[in-house]
Amino acid sequence: MKKIAENRYPNAATLFRFCKEALEIRYEGNVKVIDQDVGAILGYDPADCSHWKKGKKNIRSLSTLRTIADHLAIDERLLIDIAAGKVGFDEAIFEFRGYGAFSLQGRTTENLKKEFFKDPTRYRSEESKLTFEDLFDVDRAGVAAVVQNIIQAGQFEEAPLYVPELVQSFTNFKVIADETMTESFKVISTGEAENLVIQVMYKGSEMRPYLRYLVARELFKFLVNSHHAFSAKLRVCPPEVMDIRANLFAGLLLVPGQMLRKEVEKVDTAKDIVTQLSDTFWVSKAMMNQRLRDYMENMN
Repeated sequence: MKKIAENRYPNAATLFRFCKEALEIRYEGNVKVIDQDVGAILGYDPADCSHWKKGKKNIRSLSTLRTIADHLAIDERLLIDIAAGKVGFDEAIFEFRGYGAFSLQGRTTENLKKEFFKDPTRYRSEESKLTFEDLFDVDRAGVAAVVQNIIQAGQFEEAPLYVPELVQSFTNFKVIADETMTESFKVISTGEAENLVIQVMYKGSEMRPYLRYLVARELFKFLVNSHHAFSAKLRVCPPEVMDIRANLFAGLLLVPGQMLRKEVEKVDTAKDIVTQLSDTFWVSKAMMNQRLRDYMENMN
């Protein structure tokens, strides 16, 4: 019997890891996912499952990837990129989890209202007279104004916007590439208020689209927490709202509305529009899908 070299197909092994982690995320830790649960997606027996896990079996056919995509309810293009080695494990998991909410709505608002009225002191001091609506206002216009301040100050007119150029005027906000890191992304914070210093570190020499998004999120938090003039008009908000504002800020900054309108006019409608725009703005397809929906709902 011919012996197959272990990890001969490393991208297939990464795909296996991704599928297993995706199932763990779906079950929210309530179900112990085993290797055979992953193999069962494709009807593999234990031997085939083991070969896939160890990179001895290549997983590249479109029909196979489509089966996995249907089972996990995700865009098959993400799986194609994993299988082709274009997307690593950390990035793939980030893409699977998604880019977070850009607004407060539905069940999230209902849950926050329950928490607010159950224990108002958790969100406000006794002296504060802010209502629920005031405290949990995402203030899209205010976040958009912060983005516009940055774009105007840097005189940015063309996509994509380069992260080093975006952050260069904020002397206390540093972005550092470090090949020796074990994790893919890390934030080091020292000081507070006007003396706040943030170091955002990422592994490798290439800043992948999801890392650009994470850096943009941290830039927003820095501007708010350091009391920067650009964010002075934003009202203090609970952590839940801060997180949504940071997501919205990252989306608006990396894909500004005025630039998006201009680039949409240039796309070849005979080809995949999302792919063309994501390549132009250096964001992922998942992020571009999110931003396009957000733009159509708000027209900015």
